[in-house]
Amino acid sequence: MAEQVLSVPEVHCGHCVESIEGAVGALQGVSEVKVDLDSKDVRVNFDDQAISIDRVIEAIVGQGYDVGDGPKVIELGERPQQ
Repeated sequence: MAEQVLSVPEVHCGHCVESIEGAVGALQGVSEVKVDLDSKDVRVNFDDQAISIDRVIEAIVGQGYDVGDGPKVIELGERPQQ
C-alpha cells in the first residue's frame, strides 16, 4: 500500500470534494481518498501494485481539476508553498 498527497489548488467547495472523492474512490486499487478544503490537498491511499499515481491524477484531471503545477506529488509531511 502507498499513500500520496496531491495538491489540487482549484478545490473550494463541497461539490469539488464529492467530485474528486467519487472519481478517485471508484478506481480499483484505491482504498481511501480524502479531500481537505483548507489545505487544498487530496490524500490517497492505494495499492501501488494495482494502480499508479498517474491514474489517480488522470481521474482528478478528468473531473476538471488541475493537479499542482502540472502533475505535482507532494511527499508526506510537506506542504505546497503559497
